[in-house]
Amino acid sequence: MMMYVSQGYRTAKMKPSESEKTPFEELLEFPPQKAPEITEKSTSKEIDKFKSNKIGYFIAGKLKNNTRNNSNLIEKELVTLDYDDLGNMLYTKFVNTIKEKLKGVRFILYPTIKNNLPDYGMRYRLVIDTNRSYNQKENGRLIVNLIEHIGLPCDPKSETYSQCMGLPYLNACSSEKLIVKQDGEPLEVEKWLYEPKRKENKLSFTTNYRNVGGKYTGVFLNKVIEGTAEGNRDVWLTSVIGTMLNQGVEAQNAYMMADVINQNFINPPLSDEQVNKIYLSILDKETRKRGVAI
Repeated sequence: MMMYVSQGYRTAKMKPSESEKTPFEELLEFPPQKAPEITEKSTSKEIDKFKSNKIGYFIAGKLKNNTRNNSNLIEKELVTLDYDDLGNMLYTKFVNTIKEKLKGVRFILYPTIKNNLPDYGMRYRLVIDTNRSYNQKENGRLIVNLIEHIGLPCDPKSETYSQCMGLPYLNACSSEKLIVKQDGEPLEVEKWLYEPKRKENKLSFTTNYRNVGGKYTGVFLNKVIEGTAEGNRDVWLTSVIGTMLNQGVEAQNAYMMADVINQNFINPPLSDEQVNKIYLSILDKETRKRGVAI
């Protein structure tokens, strides 16, 4: 694996590094570049122009044709997360949170070019060493799980597989003292490839709304949500499937919905064989009733 760099972020062409060091070691020894022209008075346009033309960007891994895109990035190394929306969080709390969540793991944490500027606040880039490279499929779980584990608001672009990231450049409001380097072991990629937890964001409320003279669809949905339990499962699912087919639901869609309903609203769920038997029986009945295939 190697480091690839470019001048500015607008180009997809990347130049392979000639260093024999690992990408993390190379980044660790990279001397932070000074950017005194970026000050509290710099406009958004001036900052963006500097970023697109003067800042060096990197990506670590194995690129085909030295051209950066998801298809050409065969393997990736290092995890790079951008923190741009930290609100009024104190610097010490931010750093301590990263250290606590990545205890024993080797990383570099440095301010980005907009750090401490008016309207931007604290902005940092976290680069974590990895014990092996990873592919695009693994990238999704790895990044999402790490972001969730650290628990701080992270720039969604960090999840992009072929996203290039800026090297350490310090504006007039940042100093080398703000760079944090933690020694330790590389992150074990394999440990972070588990199925991400599904985020629950359900409403919790009370309401005075009451159903008055419910229409057929509403009555049917209420019946499904209420579900059923042992002792009535076969009869209940038979009724539900029959209702869907009677109301014009396509046969394949009715089957898919029957499976969803069985898994979520029947306790305990029926076996696939039982669901199939019920479904085919009702389908045959409805087909004979109409005289045509549903």
